[in-house]
Amino acid sequence: MPGQIDDIKARLDIVELVQSYIRLNKAGSNYKALCPFHSEKTPSFNVSPTRQIWHCFGCGLGGDHFKFVMQIEGLEFPEALELLAKRAGVTLRREDPRLKSERARLYQLAEEAAKLFASVLHGSKSPERITAPLAYLKKRGLADDAITAWRIGYAPDSWEYAMRALAAKGYTPEEIERAGLAVKSGDGRRHDRFRNRITFPISDASGRVVGFSGRIFDQIDKADQSASGLSETADKNSFIKHSDSSTLPVLSAPAKYINTPQTLIYDKSKILYGFDRAKEAIRKENAVVLVEGQMDVVMSHQAGIKNTVAVSGTALSTDQLRTLKRLSNTIISSFDRDAAGEIATKRSLDLAAALDVERKVAILPSGFKDAADAVLKDPEIWRRAVAEAKPVAQFFLETALANHDAKTAAGKRAVAEAVLPEIKIIGSEVEKSHWIQELSRAIGVGEEALWRELAKSKPAAANAFVPAETKKGSAPASRRSQLESLLVGTLLIHPETGQNLPEVPRHAFLDEKRLQIFEIIESALRENVREHSALLAAVPAELQELANYLAFQAEVLHERIESAAERGREILVCIRELEREWARDRLRVLSADIGEAERTKDEARLKVLLDEFSAVSAKVGE
Repeated sequence: MPGQIDDIKARLDIVELVQSYIRLNKAGSNYKALCPFHSEKTPSFNVSPTRQIWHCFGCGLGGDHFKFVMQIEGLEFPEALELLAKRAGVTLRREDPRLKSERARLYQLAEEAAKLFASVLHGSKSPERITAPLAYLKKRGLADDAITAWRIGYAPDSWEYAMRALAAKGYTPEEIERAGLAVKSGDGRRHDRFRNRITFPISDASGRVVGFSGRIFDQIDKADQSASGLSETADKNSFIKHSDSSTLPVLSAPAKYINTPQTLIYDKSKILYGFDRAKEAIRKENAVVLVEGQMDVVMSHQAGIKNTVAVSGTALSTDQLRTLKRLSNTIISSFDRDAAGEIATKRSLDLAAALDVERKVAILPSGFKDAADAVLKDPEIWRRAVAEAKPVAQFFLETALANHDAKTAAGKRAVAEAVLPEIKIIGSEVEKSHWIQELSRAIGVGEEALWRELAKSKPAAANAFVPAETKKGSAPASRRSQLESLLVGTLLIHPETGQNLPEVPRHAFLDEKRLQIFEIIESALRENVREHSALLAAVPAELQELANYLAFQAEVLHERIESAAERGREILVCIRELEREWARDRLRVLSADIGEAERTKDEARLKVLLDEFSAVSAKVGE
């Protein structure tokens, strides 16, 4: 197993791996970004292409390829191993028993279901004739390669088709239910969740199928066929219907869409449809186009807007927004032109403002309901809407002006009431000022009056949806710990700073491993070893990873220091501050002990403690 892990690391560049999740910027010999694991405004997340490791100086997290994937995907090591092995093209020679987790089993099951539904969609035995669901998709404008690439399928009009097919592959009814593919009825029997539905596999950020969205086919088919002549081209018998008792009539009108419920591998508040395919384009464009449905995503990609994703519900969640913010600073929203769509757009945009993301709205011409509708008519209509997306404040201002007469007092007030809450949640004071000026010109009201109204107005409802920020990382390291890490790391990458080094107090070290590495370096320097690689080689194998990590931290912290003399001065300051921090910590302990000695009237112990307190206090003042 260790050999395979090393092989995976050798094949995967950590910069490319991390950059597939977050947007990195070059910073000297390393790369920087806003940390994806805690909230910050100044980048403290660093990636080293030379050392193939990463570290955040804000939350303290760091490590190699595996630790990054485990942290950002929420995976255990066996799952991260399997994911990275697949990405690297490495075949795991023997299956670790830990890989046979329930999660891994559900991933396999979801993949088999995707293959099954796709095979039914393309199931016509005659090449001249196609299944009715496939004909419907083509009528909606989907190209053959898009249907194949997005693995769109069809779940037959049967109560047990998927259950039987998956059982034949060795999956139990309980597993099929846990994967969200089966439903248990009141009498305890299980049946297929997806029946007579066009299926859209939903994948996680790594491209693994985790669930499905199923769009009802029957009513759409019947409404469309008479007008389009589909009955002449579609092989209606080529999609599977069972004539036995497993096929039951649907007595009530089914929902247009049904989705996989919450499972061990699928959380709709975190997954974005199409994100696995869009993330690279999102990073390159520094913008994401947010639409409502699966058809909108597929058609948008088909039109060349490849940075498009969709939510799995009515509005964007905070987790989804944070995922997008890792790759871009701009969200372009476009939802269905109906009441629910407007509410979803509003809530999503408010959320984005609360997390300081630039917000825009892509506005389709009248007569087009959504992106898929526009692309079907003419892809250029949708491309133009995205390219000309308006800032959200402008969108709300124009909408309010269209709905109210800004020449009347009541109209002016209505426009202001519609726009000011949106301005209030803008993070930038400069941008706020700009939109106050625009509002002032639009309704003919002085800016001072609008600023007073802004102060009284309630912000848009963003805060109601954004929970308090929680850090996933460990608590930041203490100053003393940081100093000893900096000391050891600097000596590793710049051995010349160790010449004429003053006595370093061993008692000041908190960590035994860092002290051990320091003493190895000190010994090597006495033997005139002056090469970074030679110093690293002198460190025992079990401490190599830590030594490399400390060197990387020091490299980042010293990236702006070029002269050896200045580095030498930094080392001296570091040693002095390290002992001061030890002294401060020791004084706190001594103070408590002195208080205890005074309470117990232990005169002898009190004298010893006071003498030590005086000696240690002198070190703080040095």
